[in-house]
Amino acid sequence: MYSKDRAFILSSDIFIKNKIQKGLFEVKVFSADGTPVDYANIRVWPYGNNEYSLGIDASGYYPVQVNVQFYPGYVNKLNVSLIPVILEDRGLKPDQLLPGNTQVFQNRSELPDDEVREFTMSLGMVTPMGSPSYLYAEKFAEEVNILSNGRIKIDINTEGKLGTDRQMLQNILSDGNIDLIVQTTPPQVDFMPKLSIFDIPMRYTEYDDLRKVINDPEFYERISDVYKSGGYKLLGFADPFFRQLTTNKEIQDIEDFNGISLRTIQNKNHEEFWRLLGARLVPLPVSEIYPSLQQGFIDSADNPFENIIALKLYEQQQYFIITRHLPHLVNLITSEKYYNSLSLAEKAILEKAAANATAYLRETSEESLEERRKILIDKGMTLLELPEETKQAMRLKAMPVYERIREIVDDDYLINLYLGN
Repeated sequence: MYSKDRAFILSSDIFIKNKIQKGLFEVKVFSADGTPVDYANIRVWPYGNNEYSLGIDASGYYPVQVNVQFYPGYVNKLNVSLIPVILEDRGLKPDQLLPGNTQVFQNRSELPDDEVREFTMSLGMVTPMGSPSYLYAEKFAEEVNILSNGRIKIDINTEGKLGTDRQMLQNILSDGNIDLIVQTTPPQVDFMPKLSIFDIPMRYTEYDDLRKVINDPEFYERISDVYKSGGYKLLGFADPFFRQLTTNKEIQDIEDFNGISLRTIQNKNHEEFWRLLGARLVPLPVSEIYPSLQQGFIDSADNPFENIIALKLYEQQQYFIITRHLPHLVNLITSEKYYNSLSLAEKAILEKAAANATAYLRETSEESLEERRKILIDKGMTLLELPEETKQAMRLKAMPVYERIREIVDDDYLINLYLGN
């Protein structure tokens, strides 16, 4: 907890064996007009070698993230300027103006529907630049900037700099330092069990078939209600991808899956599917896939095309098995609470930007898919299609997962909409 009345100094033992070696940094927080901020919550977390992020959140101000390098024996002094938002209980009058001619209102209910303020929204994801999540977020941020005439900016944070998938899902509901998340559906299942519907293996193996169901207005409305019941606001899905398999073993028959050591996304439905195929699962965060392949801890991983390229898995994997075993649905969400704090004009900007980003990615998807296939071939990978009989055998092996998901979802109408029944 930061207080303007006392110095706020953090120390960290960089070397465990040498308690003398410390790094110090002092933080002073001001409003944009130079007025000291009374109190703020400051969270510190590492995101790289000798690098830390500070998340600064004060009531009445937009949250800020500051990245700093932090070495033993160094002292960093940070003066952080916060931009006020709608201020309550601070004695300000509605006719007072903030920098950039943004109006201050005492209550959110007083915010005009056509008001578009100047502010920056923080967006988090666990995947790196070049991943499907990043491509979607990058285009969304560009569209928001255009539609708001530069007043609203999106600060994109990759590679888990704002936390793991689960941490970000919790953070966004608790008024933390995250406004938007771009991620896939598997980590969201523990928070919204009905999203397990997207974990049905081998149901869709063609892009057009998957697009058709995702874009069905009735289905999209029902899924939006699932997010709303969890406290989230679904702004959109990017163009769908599929998860594929990379391995150092040639796979063509159902028996070939038996015994492979596999890293998959942490989701009980995904894990059960691979166990039924005979794989040995090794739980790992995204950042540890490459070194684990390099050191021989695992010999396989499942990812979409873009992640395979972004993570440079082609340097450690010989075969790309085109399985399309599960959808890789990248979505953009915020919290219902944060969404409802926006004016109608600001809401419209976010929703239109998400729709534009989806349309853009879809227009370029087939061309980019062929480009990515060529990249993997040029990097030395062998691309293998699975025989139809192997795909059918995978479906039969996965039947217990179908039944498990039907029980979890407990909504035959929603399941039938997804299955196209």
